[in-house]
Amino acid sequence: MWMPTDDEIKDMTKVALETFWGLRHLGDKGVRGGKTMDGFAEMLQGVLRRCGVDDTEIIMGKKAKLPSFYRLSKDWDMIVIQNRPDGSRRLLCVLEFKSMKGSVGKNLNNRVEEAVGSSADLWKAYENDAFGVTRPFLGYIYVMSEDIELIIGNTERKGLLFPPLEAFTKFERTGRPANYEERAELFMKHMAQEHLYDKCAFIIADPDIIGEYRQPNLDLTIELLIKTMVGHVQAHQ
Repeated sequence: MWMPTDDEIKDMTKVALETFWGLRHLGDKGVRGGKTMDGFAEMLQGVLRRCGVDDTEIIMGKKAKLPSFYRLSKDWDMIVIQNRPDGSRRLLCVLEFKSMKGSVGKNLNNRVEEAVGSSADLWKAYENDAFGVTRPFLGYIYVMSEDIELIIGNTERKGLLFPPLEAFTKFERTGRPANYEERAELFMKHMAQEHLYDKCAFIIADPDIIGEYRQPNLDLTIELLIKTMVGHVQAHQ
């Protein structure tokens, strides 16, 4: 069975980031249209095709809609199904692609609430037999632009009625209060630890050297996400 190497994934990620920046440079229309992460969607499409997934089984756009528990339905960025010989469908993968450039202090909390709520909704629907027996792979890719605001932004939250969790006041690698980048990392780390998402990828993209990026946490890499997704798909073929 085919499994991409780390070097192959790095090369694909660089191409996806070139698309990411190229679309951003088109201006507000590209950003508002939600097209900045199309390169990552195309990247995963290519990986899934090499795993034997047919294009008709990779669903994006308005058709990427699943039943929910707390609401009627939820739109996802990518859904992978398996068309089975008996005419039924098996839900294999569900993926979200999110990005952020600037205004981190205003937008990070919104990202957290959205991601946590979407995951809780999906798994509750699964528990209530919305998708059948097979547990789907749920993945989350988050790309943030390298920005001085990430590391010098507000590290304190005034007005809390109780002290914040120590993970935020003594970040594990520094012992200091977490800045915005570190808060975003904790957000992804905690979602993975709590099994809200099977794998999360946290990428900081360099705006000056297009295609270059860093991944602050080795447990939150695009390599791990893709390899886990590939293993899940191949196990159910």
